Amino acid sequence: MTEIIPNAPPSDGHFPTSSQMFGHPKALWVIVLTEAWVAFSLYGMQSLLVLYMKDSLLQPGHVENIWGFGTLHSAIAWLYSPVGIPALAGAIMGLFLALIYATPLLGGFIADRMLGRTRTILLGAVLMTAGHVMMAFESSFVLAFVCLVFGTGCAGSLRAQVGALYALNDRKRSDAYQFYTLGVQVAVIVSPALCASLGQIAWHWGFLTAGIGMALGLACYLAGRHLLPEEPPRVERSKRLPLTTRERKAVILLLCLIVVLAVGALPNEEIFDGYLLWGQQHYRLSLFGYPFPVGDLLSFDGLISSVTAIGVLTFWQFYAKKRADLSEITKVAIGIGISAFAPLCLAAGSWISPGAHQVSLLWGVAFHTVNDIGFAMSYSIGMALFSRAAPVSLNTIMVACFSLHLFLSNLMVGKLATLISHMSSVSFWVMHSVVAGCAAIVLGIFAWKFRDLLAPEKAPQPQEA
Repeated sequence: MTEIIPNAPPSDGHFPTSSQMFGHPKALWVIVLTEAWVAFSLYGMQSLLVLYMKDSLLQPGHVENIWGFGTLHSAIAWLYSPVGIPALAGAIMGLFLALIYATPLLGGFIADRMLGRTRTILLGAVLMTAGHVMMAFESSFVLAFVCLVFGTGCAGSLRAQVGALYALNDRKRSDAYQFYTLGVQVAVIVSPALCASLGQIAWHWGFLTAGIGMALGLACYLAGRHLLPEEPPRVERSKRLPLTTRERKAVILLLCLIVVLAVGALPNEEIFDGYLLWGQQHYRLSLFGYPFPVGDLLSFDGLISSVTAIGVLTFWQFYAKKRADLSEITKVAIGIGISAFAPLCLAAGSWISPGAHQVSLLWGVAFHTVNDIGFAMSYSIGMALFSRAAPVSLNTIMVACFSLHLFLSNLMVGKLATLISHMSSVSFWVMHSVVAGCAAIVLGIFAWKFRDLLAPEKAPQPQEA
C-alpha cells in the first residue's frame, strides 16, 4: 500500500475510484488530451517555421513587410551575429524555441500568485490560437511570435496540474508524466506531416491547420474542466510558511541541475532547428522512390519517440517488479548518457557519405531511435523529479523551472545552428555527443552525492508513536 508523506497537500492523490480510468484519475486524461492538441499545434508550426523563414519570409520582397522586424533583428544580431539568411533563420528559430521554454516560469508565477492554474491555462490557449492564425500572414509575424511565446508559457501550467493528481511518494506520478509525454509524441506523429504537406502547397495553410488544432485543445480543456483538481489556496506572502533547511537545499540543487540538463538536451533540441537545415542539405530525401519532405522528419521522430516512450515505460514498470526501483535522478542520468550516442550516428553517416544529399535516411533512423530512448527517460522522468522534490509551496514554479533547461539548451542551439556552414558535419555532430556525455557524467555524480535530497520518497519516514 502506498504511504502518504505527512503534511502532503490534501488534494494530492485523493481521488475516489469512480473518478479513475485505467488506474489514474480521469483528470489526467483530460490534461493529456489537451496537451496533445497543444503539441499538435506547436510542433506542426515548428515543422514549417525555420524552412518558411529561410525559403520565403526572410527573402527580399517579403522581409520588408513584417511589422516590427527591425527590433527582432537587432535582438538576434546581438545574441548570435548570424551571417546570411539560413543562419538568421536558424538563430530566430533558436530564440523562439528558447523563449517558449522560459516563459512557463512566468506562467507558473501567474498561476501561483494571480489567476490560478486553470485560468492561466485558458489564457495561454487563447493566445496560442491567435498566434497560430497570425503566423499565416507575413506582416503579423512578430506579433504572432510574441503571442505564441507567452501563450505557451501560460499553457505550461498543465504540467503542474499533472503533479497535483498524485501523492508526493506515489510512483504512479512518474508513469503519469510519461503518459503526458506520450500524448505529446502521438500528436507529433501526425501534425508535422500534415502541416508540412499543406505548407508545401501554401505556407499559410500549414499555419492555419496548427491554429485549428490549438482551438480543439482549448475546447477539450473546457469540456473536462470539472474533472480537474481544485485550485490550491493562494496564500499571501506574509502568511507563507518559510522553507525548511531541507527544502531550501532541494531548491538550490534543482536550480543547479537545470544547467546540466540543458547541456544534456542539446542533441534532442537540435532536431527542431539546425538538424532540419542540415537534413535539407545532406540527406537523400527520398523514401522507397518517393520524395520525403524534410519537415516530415519531425513526424518521423514523433513515431519513433512514441514507440520508445511505451518501451521505456514498460521497461521501468517491469524493472520495479523485479528489483528495487532506481531513483529518478539516476534514470535521468542514464537517459542522457544514452542520447549522447545519437549524434555519433549522424557523424558516422556524414563521414561515410560526404557531400550534399548523400547521407542515407537509415542513419537518421538510428539517430532518432537512440536519441528518443534517452529523451523518453530524461524528460518525463526529469519532470516527475522536479514535481516530487520541489517544496509544495513552490511546486508550480519549480515544475515551470524545469523547462528552463530547454530554454538554455535552445539558446545554445540557436548559436550552434549558425555554425553548420562553418564546420564539417562530422565535427558538428561529434561536438553534440561529447557535451551531452559530459552532462550524463555530472548527473551521475549528482545521483550519487545528493540522492536523499533528490529522492524524498526514499527519505526515512517518522515512526508512529
